[in-house]
Amino acid sequence: MFRLFALIFFTLIASGELRAENKLLVFAVGHDHDKMTTPDYPMYNAKWEFITQSLKLLGYQVEARPLPWARAKHLTQTAKADGLFLAANLPGREKWANLSNKLGYGVFGSFFHIEQPEKRDVIASIRLGMHDRIFENLSSDDLLLVSTAHQGFNLLYKKKVDQFLMSESYGRYLLNTELSEYSDKIDFDSTHIEQRTTHIAFSKNHPRGQVARDIVNEAIALGIKKNLYQQAMERNKVPKRMQLDLD
Repeated sequence: MFRLFALIFFTLIASGELRAENKLLVFAVGHDHDKMTTPDYPMYNAKWEFITQSLKLLGYQVEARPLPWARAKHLTQTAKADGLFLAANLPGREKWANLSNKLGYGVFGSFFHIEQPEKRDVIASIRLGMHDRIFENLSSDDLLLVSTAHQGFNLLYKKKVDQFLMSESYGRYLLNTELSEYSDKIDFDSTHIEQRTTHIAFSKNHPRGQVARDIVNEAIALGIKKNLYQQAMERNKVPKRMQLDLD
């Protein structure tokens, strides 16, 4: 009984903090957030535009806190940040996160070297973390895990690996910007993909996370009703396979 009262008490405190006159939600984001909120990364930028505009309808301002990904995740888990933007619904995230309503889809698949498109002897994958995995049908024993996308693309370009598994949208962003020197030799296999819904993630073990998720879900519903979602997708030219089907 005491634990129940304590939970209610701290939930009310969290709710009061978030619904105070100075309404502010802090989202932990990747360290390259500012670079990604540009036309070079349409899927990410469109969803950031949509959620910030939708929360503004409820009177909320949004602050992005750029951090290395592991640190951004930790701050969300401990509710030192209200949420983690942007999080795909990957196997294992349910262990620590409650997810917002859907914001669209992330497409995961295989980048390949155009000179050896069918070769699959050595497959590399981005190391997302202990509880974040793509292509759950593949065991980690089947993959060469790399720490960064830059490392994976470098190995692929040099033909040290045959395929590199990661997010299509982030991979294309890197090949169009920071890793453009690789772009003429690397392409994406759109015939074998894993589609995952994308969300904002919130702490599963802290009342503040639940309050923040409720506010965000309210904003998402309102933003869709006001046609902000479709406008953001069209303005940023997001591929249909990464958008919600609102028909």
